[in-house]
Amino acid sequence: MNQSVTGCVVDETTGEPLTSPDVRLYRIGVSGEACNALNEHGCFSFPDLPEGEYSLAFYDGNYVPRYERLILAQGEIMPSLHIALRRGGFLSGRIFDEKQQPPERCWFTLIRAGERREESGYISDSGDHKVSNDGTFCSPPLPPARYFLRFAGILRKPSDAAPTEPRHLATQLRIFDFLYPDAQEISDATGFDVELGEMISGLQIQIPCPIWHTVRGKVTGDLPEGPHRINVMFSRTMGTIDGVGGSGGPKVEQDGTFEHQVQSGDYAVEVWEFAPPGPDGRTKVLRKFAATNIRVTDANLDGIEIHIPS
Repeated sequence: MNQSVTGCVVDETTGEPLTSPDVRLYRIGVSGEACNALNEHGCFSFPDLPEGEYSLAFYDGNYVPRYERLILAQGEIMPSLHIALRRGGFLSGRIFDEKQQPPERCWFTLIRAGERREESGYISDSGDHKVSNDGTFCSPPLPPARYFLRFAGILRKPSDAAPTEPRHLATQLRIFDFLYPDAQEISDATGFDVELGEMISGLQIQIPCPIWHTVRGKVTGDLPEGPHRINVMFSRTMGTIDGVGGSGGPKVEQDGTFEHQVQSGDYAVEVWEFAPPGPDGRTKVLRKFAATNIRVTDANLDGIEIHIPS
């Protein structure tokens, strides 16, 4: 016998019924979703559901998203749900370069203390969010917490720049990635304490000029012979348990040497083998050989050795 999921949605503080939230029901392991509009009393109903595991989600531009995990079992009646949504806080402002121009492209990440995979530390609150073309940004609704802002993107090309470098290199040198105000680690960043329903607006974020350094090293040990595609991949670590830094890296030469350009910061450096590109140009990871961690300060870094055990 199929079952129903019903309930009502209210404001956590006032207890008033809400009619604006978007309610969606997902069946775990099954593609697709069911949507439901709230009536004038803030109530919803999803009838005639087969048994199984479900996720019920509530979204609204003014309230913190909420998720409920449900199990519908044969012979058991699901009681009506009482969902209290918490009014969210917001962080908003503008980001610009030293000439007061917005970046060509930019994304920001909100980082806070939390848990992920049964591990405590600093995590990404809601993924990456795009900054508007004019440099303005605004967070999604946030629960009360201390938040750190990480910005990454590409500076605008100077109008008077001479074409003295290859296009890809000129673009790379305009890439920035930092924690507000100009930090590479959470411990050195400035946080914002967001309270229930609070709007912290008018933030003015100036992008520090990207400074690049060269990292040179060598992969030693039991490297495969022949025309294998081996790369050294650099992933940014910023004191978080979530990966918030970009990744990429150079091909390992026949003698095991490699060279890469990075900005200051901490990196996880890994040696990977990739499959040859397919007809669509994409490739996939075959295996990881070895890894190490490095810190790049304010100078080039030479003599990195990554040893592949036998």
